[in-house]
Amino acid sequence: MSKRASPRSLGLWLGQMPVGTFNDITDVPGVKVGNVSLIKGTGPLVPPGEGPVRTGVTAIIPRPENLYLQPCWAGIEVINGYGKSMGVPFIQEMGFLNCPILLTNTLSVSDVGHGVVTFMLQQNPEIGNDARTSNVVVMECDDSFLNDIRGRHVKPWDALLALQRAGGGPIPQGNVGAGVGMSCYQLKGGIGSSSRLIKCQRGVYTLGMLALANFGQLRDLIISGVPVGELLSVQTVGYIPGSLILIGITDAPLSRWQLKQLARRASLGMARTGSISMTGSGDFCLMVSTSPFENHHYLSDWQLDDFFRAVVEATAESIWNALFLAETMEGRKGNIRHALPIEKTLQLIRNWKGGRV
Repeated sequence: MSKRASPRSLGLWLGQMPVGTFNDITDVPGVKVGNVSLIKGTGPLVPPGEGPVRTGVTAIIPRPENLYLQPCWAGIEVINGYGKSMGVPFIQEMGFLNCPILLTNTLSVSDVGHGVVTFMLQQNPEIGNDARTSNVVVMECDDSFLNDIRGRHVKPWDALLALQRAGGGPIPQGNVGAGVGMSCYQLKGGIGSSSRLIKCQRGVYTLGMLALANFGQLRDLIISGVPVGELLSVQTVGYIPGSLILIGITDAPLSRWQLKQLARRASLGMARTGSISMTGSGDFCLMVSTSPFENHHYLSDWQLDDFFRAVVEATAESIWNALFLAETMEGRKGNIRHALPIEKTLQLIRNWKGGRV
């Protein structure tokens, strides 16, 4: 776990809605997350493909049942289509998820995909014989500022290990798994997560978001409504257009069309943090419902507004958590991404708001 502090624990206002026990995606019953972090070497880039290595893989398993046999309804929004994720067209066409979700760096998508295929074949001996093949979902961001991405250091067995390690919360955030080498607003980024509780006529449901945050320029950064990026004095070197991957999971009985509506609202949460979804940034949001696949008693569309609010709030907080919990990291060729300076940030917010956080 990171030694740094989350913005919520520091008293910042992050929205109106209550959060779950851990305030992360595993607050949704049955959700598990696992990571493999690869950190090796320092100094100059050593060809061919020997490092320094600053990368990893994150696995998200929406529920404990075999997903191939018991898939989940899903909806996906391509906010900015520059990304190179695997498995998106199938979800757009069919509206369901029948495999775990893996996150990694851009050039390791195929290797991680091989690992997921192995995992699915191990679980389901009928695949490819008497049954259709499953979809494979691997989503990515470019960590090449810190990582020897050409070395393709994430291997199929790393994906399998991340899946085997997957467990409940609280989950580590910041420099972990796929987030090891990521940059956000030209600061150190990575994995962030948050959750919200939604009360409606049929009970209380949970919605959790997980962000792989690797996008943006410092000047655009907004925290708790304050243009912190314009006010901070932090050394930033270079800008490589990155991406933002958002995974949302809820236990509410929502249809694939309703999940698509939720995924679309994630862009509003991105905007709360200052994002303009720049050219070169592949921004995707995948929303999944763990409610039984055969459940046709979906919530009314008129009950979705609080779910929209939950997506917006949890998306923004996930991104802020990635920034607050990530630590300064030096990578290839001495490239450095500095961590968000927390004390300076809090001071700026207090001064902007007249002494009140």
